[in-house]
Amino acid sequence: MIFLRLIFLSVAIPVVCAAACLQSQSTQSKNYPALIKDSPDRRAKAEREWRRMLDAYNVPQTPPDLYPITYTPRSLLGVAGGIKLTVDPISTASDPLTLRELMRSFIDRWRDMIGADPTALSLVSSDQSGQIKRFTYKQANYALPIAAPSGELNVVLSGDGRLMQLDDRLIPVIELPIKPTVEKESIPKRIVGRTFTYTDFSGRQQRASISNEAEVAVKQLVVLPLQKAEAIEIHLAWEVAAGGSLSWTLYVDAISGEELKVVQNFQT
Repeated sequence: MIFLRLIFLSVAIPVVCAAACLQSQSTQSKNYPALIKDSPDRRAKAEREWRRMLDAYNVPQTPPDLYPITYTPRSLLGVAGGIKLTVDPISTASDPLTLRELMRSFIDRWRDMIGADPTALSLVSSDQSGQIKRFTYKQANYALPIAAPSGELNVVLSGDGRLMQLDDRLIPVIELPIKPTVEKESIPKRIVGRTFTYTDFSGRQQRASISNEAEVAVKQLVVLPLQKAEAIEIHLAWEVAAGGSLSWTLYVDAISGEELKVVQNFQT
């Protein structure tokens, strides 16, 4: 199995390293899934950068709300009124690019706290609601997409340039295989006969089964982070849609064939 080290490049053009990353089959099985382990040093660095950031914008110190293990900001809990990112006046009627560039500058300045610089992120949505602007960035420094909501940075800016929300689910870049041993064509056969349970609008438990391969669509290979105890496992997985009017998304390990995660795609 070939292992390729994934590295930072410009927005949405990730690449992989060359033959220097070759590993043996025995090494692969030993080191898979890849692990992001809890690190006191990572936590200390995140807390230090958080304090520096608040000081830089003259915001009273408050403890950070951090995700476990990655120690990226989960919210601006305790930061009243948001964080004014610029002293220059901003008109709510100004070009939306003004707020976009303001956010880009913030990411670049606080890349150590955020866990990526602007070249490692791709802006995938920019929505306006009144005087509020919402930006969603996706991590673009892996050679494959990262299964949502991991690998996303969601921010909310007010029209006057205040950072009101910050939800940072970016993950560190580590080695993992990008060539599956479980072939795409074999996946539908694995899913046929799979039964899902769900609760209907009246609260009754229902069951739905996949009866044929036409109800299964293998979408793509993805990077799938799964938190386990004091580490995050990083899997190479097939993203699979199963069902019809009622559908589920399954993640099947592309190395072992194990079903890793199921997401219900409808509300009840």
